[in-house]
Amino acid sequence: MLKKKKTSVLHLNLKSDRYLFISDVHGDLVSLKNALAKVNFTKADTLFLLGDIIEKGEENIAILDYLMDLKTKYNVYLLAGNCDEVLRYIIPPVDEERFKYYTLVKGQSIINEMAAKLNIKLSHDMAVDEVCTTLYKNFSKYYDFVDSFYDLIILNDKYVLVHGGIDDLNNIPEYNEKLLKYDNFYLKASPSPYIRIVGHFPVVNYTTRRPCNNPIMDFSKNVISIDGGNRVKLTGQLNVLILEGNEFSFTYVDKYPKQICKKDVIIDPNLRPCHMDSYLGNVYYYGERLGDFYVCYNEDGEKAYSYYTNVVTDERHFFCYDATNHMINLHKGDRYSLIVRAQPFSIVKREGYIGLIDTKLVENDEL
Repeated sequence: MLKKKKTSVLHLNLKSDRYLFISDVHGDLVSLKNALAKVNFTKADTLFLLGDIIEKGEENIAILDYLMDLKTKYNVYLLAGNCDEVLRYIIPPVDEERFKYYTLVKGQSIINEMAAKLNIKLSHDMAVDEVCTTLYKNFSKYYDFVDSFYDLIILNDKYVLVHGGIDDLNNIPEYNEKLLKYDNFYLKASPSPYIRIVGHFPVVNYTTRRPCNNPIMDFSKNVISIDGGNRVKLTGQLNVLILEGNEFSFTYVDKYPKQICKKDVIIDPNLRPCHMDSYLGNVYYYGERLGDFYVCYNEDGEKAYSYYTNVVTDERHFFCYDATNHMINLHKGDRYSLIVRAQPFSIVKREGYIGLIDTKLVENDEL
């Protein structure tokens, strides 16, 4: 069984030209570098990475090497996320079921990368303890580095930085698990005198109308949720929250090809947008298949479209991970991300907002 880890808390009082906050990089070194280049990250800035630095991407070892080096040259503080805990799974005694889930079911794990470097074949009949002992012996520096991440940072007695969420600073959990995995924190959170900056739960999950990956800044609750769904959502992006003086702003990067709209595409403004997803425990109903999409209905009979890779079906259930009927307006000269060119719609994103557009209308748009 995985040993519990006691919560590590850092109180910071410092001055910086800018504070930069990024969460849920998920082994995507290219996007992290692009994000830092976009904001012109310098030694006058302070960077906070709010957990889930590894897992789900292909550059997990490389991103840890990069951050080890970056910390020696810049002001960088690292927080743990629930996905970063995977490295603790290679320390005996090992939870074999969990280990095999990450390596054989999920597959895109730092453990797979380590095994590949040593030419270790991972299989259901492998000697798990022996494999883990070998991995730890050869890659202990990565375990030690991740194990040094903080679980909670209190910045300038005003900002609370944590991967998942925290309800009450007067009642900090003894162990870190509840801080790292706090699903749906924004909706559950009560107001606080501290501004809590969190990742973990993609912000688009909170959407009921116009789906959007941009940070949610709710100062009535004092919660800023910044997970843009990078490497988790089909439409994901890597957000950078920027604090300069007392003002927050943000920017983002994504991996999708950029298009330039060649003519106005204006949708009926009376159409009421609807967004559905199953991350908040909802089960939706579906009817026919429409090209590359399923037609989905919620309990109110509202209709939306889910790209086929975002749908899980069996004999009893239908789960749609992100469905929308939001048709995006574009004007001639607008720049947008083309996420999926499909039929009869293409999925596009403009300024963080996600929607559909008739594929025939964007066929000739390109940079």
